[in-house]
Amino acid sequence: MYPTRIALLFLSIALCSCAAPAARINFDTSQKSRTFAWDGLGRDPNLPRTRVKRARDPANEDDSNRKREKVFVSLQPYSAAWWAVHSEIEAENDKRLARKLVICASCLHPTSPVDVTGTITAD
Repeated sequence: MYPTRIALLFLSIALCSCAAPAARINFDTSQKSRTFAWDGLGRDPNLPRTRVKRARDPANEDDSNRKREKVFVSLQPYSAAWWAVHSEIEAENDKRLARKLVICASCLHPTSPVDVTGTITAD
């Protein structure tokens, strides 16, 4: 019983001593030494990463509607001018939504010429 415990103790000491020098190795953390094997699929991990900045100013988008809303509040409700400003505000909101909304062509199903409602015909 004691010889097996002693053997396990020496085995664990030997394994710990094998792993100890690895902690003292000074690894080079520069970007030059980091290369990866690339299989050709997807983006090459060895290429530098680039960030794309989109040039748009969200303050200008909201600014046009803010001016319209200030005028909108001062108008008499449901008058012709009120409806005109209301339509402009809604059109601007629709344009903003259309810019943000992306629907792929494969997601849209073609409509059939005959509408099938699934109702049962009375015979």
